[in-house]
Amino acid sequence: MYRLKSIALILLIIVTGLSELSFAQNKTYSAKEALVLFKEGNYAEAEKAYEYLLQRYDREIKYNYYYGICLIQNNNDIPQAVKRIKYAALKGVSRDAYYYLGRAYQLSYQFEEAIGQYNRFLKYASASDIRNEKAEKYKLESEMGLRQSAKVYNLEVYERDTVLKADFLSAYHPAADVGKVSLNSDFFESGVDPNGVLYLTERGDEVYFSKKDENSNGNLFKMEKLLDGWSESVALNGINSALDDCHPFVVIDGSTIYYSSNKEGGLGGYDLYKANYDAEQKTFINPVNLGIPFNSPKDDYLFVTDEFNELAWFASNRETNDSTLIVYTIKWNNSVVKNFVQDVNEVRQVASLPLSETAHLSTNKNKDKTKKETSKKDNQFLFVIADTLEYSHLDHFKSAEAKNKFKMAVELEARRDSLSSLMREKRKRYAQTNSDTERSMLVNDILSMEKKVYGLDEKIERTYYQSRVAEQDTIKELVAKGQYTSISQVRVERKVAKDLDKILIPDEYTFYTDEEFARQLKALEVMYQQLFDADQIQQLHHADSLYVWGNILNLESSKLLEEANNAPGETESVLTVIRSKDSVEEESVVQAQVFKAKELKLTALKLYHESLNKKILIYDERIKEILLSNTVDDLSQLEELQVQGKEYFKEAMDMIDPVNGFDEARYEKAGAIKRTGVGLHEQGLIQYAESRNVDGGEKPVKTTKVPKTYQELQGADVVKEEPAKVVEKAFKKPENQLVYKIQIGVFRNEPNDAAVAKIPPISKVEIPGKELTKYFAGNYASYAEAQNDVKRVHDAGFAGAFIVVFKDGKQINLTEELKK
Repeated sequence: MYRLKSIALILLIIVTGLSELSFAQNKTYSAKEALVLFKEGNYAEAEKAYEYLLQRYDREIKYNYYYGICLIQNNNDIPQAVKRIKYAALKGVSRDAYYYLGRAYQLSYQFEEAIGQYNRFLKYASASDIRNEKAEKYKLESEMGLRQSAKVYNLEVYERDTVLKADFLSAYHPAADVGKVSLNSDFFESGVDPNGVLYLTERGDEVYFSKKDENSNGNLFKMEKLLDGWSESVALNGINSALDDCHPFVVIDGSTIYYSSNKEGGLGGYDLYKANYDAEQKTFINPVNLGIPFNSPKDDYLFVTDEFNELAWFASNRETNDSTLIVYTIKWNNSVVKNFVQDVNEVRQVASLPLSETAHLSTNKNKDKTKKETSKKDNQFLFVIADTLEYSHLDHFKSAEAKNKFKMAVELEARRDSLSSLMREKRKRYAQTNSDTERSMLVNDILSMEKKVYGLDEKIERTYYQSRVAEQDTIKELVAKGQYTSISQVRVERKVAKDLDKILIPDEYTFYTDEEFARQLKALEVMYQQLFDADQIQQLHHADSLYVWGNILNLESSKLLEEANNAPGETESVLTVIRSKDSVEEESVVQAQVFKAKELKLTALKLYHESLNKKILIYDERIKEILLSNTVDDLSQLEELQVQGKEYFKEAMDMIDPVNGFDEARYEKAGAIKRTGVGLHEQGLIQYAESRNVDGGEKPVKTTKVPKTYQELQGADVVKEEPAKVVEKAFKKPENQLVYKIQIGVFRNEPNDAAVAKIPPISKVEIPGKELTKYFAGNYASYAEAQNDVKRVHDAGFAGAFIVVFKDGKQINLTEELKK
């Protein structure tokens, strides 16, 4: 009886907790509530509040600003923080934005940009601003980071374990012969911080530890074992600083020590250092910062090496919050050396410490459907490239891009599984605790983890798809050149090719189409036949089929909901039986219909996204080919539509970034925005195809009216307009000559007068029907002459400025030939 009562109590706690979680996830916020949370320093809750508000008012300057600051404070999606705060700063929200933008740049390893923003903040900040001291400190750290980022280590990462900060030692597994790393409380009874970390040598005759001084800063000490006990503690001279030095580990030969310190001169937070022992002076000397990627602008702890197994471990909170850490297991031997880097993207990639290709790729419990179980011992994984081709090793990839995408997807799976495991542990603790305080803390942690975990599936699936497409494209290129060599051991039994017609709209569902949709398909088909090869047309047909079926399922979902609201009978519609009947017997018919309707709705959205993802890749690649192969015709309209379309698509992808968690309404809105982006590509390609068929001259160009807001997306229309006319006196050069200009941006309102005063004289071109105007700086006879003024324009506040070229008053493609 007691056991039954206990089980009932646990179930009650779980149900209550889930109810609280559901309530928290559906909570709404007002602008006033969000601001109160922000000012109180409750950044975790404020982040949710501003995320909710941005779903409705995405362009509100202050919402973007406060949301970006919350992301920084929570160490959550720093690239998104850069985007949000940069947008708010450009809109003039506050000069304080320079401080936070500097911090966001610093955390994303863009140290040069960070230094510039900190300088701007310090220039305008009042002497009493309490952030001055931090800005100076962060600036010095960024300068150190800039120097360190010239050369970095390319580490082979075997494991990434997300653990609670209090239990992070559980992820370290060095051999016994290395010595022992443990908490102070395992060795000392008193006198030191019980939660501090010490190192006991393999022979148990020396112990290294950290002891706090009167300012609560740690210094490193050593004690030796004597015949009748332990010696007095002796400070490790030469490496102790004025701040906190801790987490010692001594290599087995006793000549090298690794430790952590937050002293000045690091990249930020706690950094890992290495120092050598001088036998003559009997002290450690010349402590050296280990650099990137061992160190980051956040905290990096406890470096432990195992030379017997050529492994090492260290911990960091660069990707987590204050309560959790990631412990990285890396390869550690003489092959680990520094290498020069080319750009900041490489630094960010290295610092993110992705799983290496030598990691065991088939250990994840939750497998993507593209990777199947195998009994072959030598297979690392099974990844389907095509119906007749599967890969089982990384060296099977022909495309470096495809290999990198695959490794990224594997890393995302590992991150998802690690977070899922930790989340399950927290849920278990939630069910067992009777403390309201602990339950409240666990709820916040679980919600934060859910936000990251539940969105990762979409990103994993998308990344695997991108890998597959990149590999297929490379194989096609090699086949065309006669350079492709098949890998016989990874080929699989040929499957019967699918008849494409069978997955298009069946006759019984033709009533779901209308004349407008049929006209659109007809126009697309004409364009497909003119611009794409047979294989690409088949892929586009498949994408169109997915989109149509998405419409069908969406309508069926609406039908089921309507029937549920009207107390439907026992009959089910044709498409309802697509889903298996796995609902619980005691569910009512209405509940079952609502459940199935929601399931169909989500499936429809996934089909929309899959269709649009396929088409954007094919369209974008084709437009690139057209622009590169045609240097004579004016294709600026096609290029502009491509750029606008990609901007919409990027905005949609940012909306559904997995770190934001999965939200069906946002997912649906992102699909509409993607549709607009793809539509712009289609409009440009249709116009280009039509212009190729015009005899005796170029056909008048049609342009797409681009929606200005999300509310206009559903009503976005296509209008015929004349090409944009250049405003009078915009060009001072004679006709038949090339004129180079610096495009400073496209604005709805006039650019800032103070900024314009710092750059060469401006001219402008109105974009009819869009209430937008392109602004340009200067008139130059050559590309090199214009290039000399680009930095000046950037420094004036137009960071996205770039060089364009005009001929006879019309903007044309800036080809490599025109740059000479």
